[in-house]
Amino acid sequence: MDSRNAVLLVSGILVTVFAVVTWAWGSSRGGSLLDGWARSQGLQILSQEKCWFFKGPFFWTSSKGQRIYRVTVRDGEGRTRSGYVRCGGYWLGMLSDHVDVRWDS
Repeated sequence: MDSRNAVLLVSGILVTVFAVVTWAWGSSRGGSLLDGWARSQGLQILSQEKCWFFKGPFFWTSSKGQRIYRVTVRDGEGRTRSGYVRCGGYWLGMLSDHVDVRWDS
């Protein structure tokens, strides 16, 4: 293997590792933002599902860097609600602490 091919191989490996680490961090960060939002609102998350394609009311207004979850929660009085929660900012993605929610009607 000549030095040019070795550089290409190492570069490819580094890019792949970076992509996997970034994806894993984004997923973990999204879950942390969701948990923190629920706690701050006095809600218990009963179920959560990551939205990969269909993003409910956030379909046209979200960037690739944001995470969307379909959630069902219970409040302190025992009432349950369902809706969509968007974590992260439009431009900064998971670097932002921003969280939006749209409840089902």
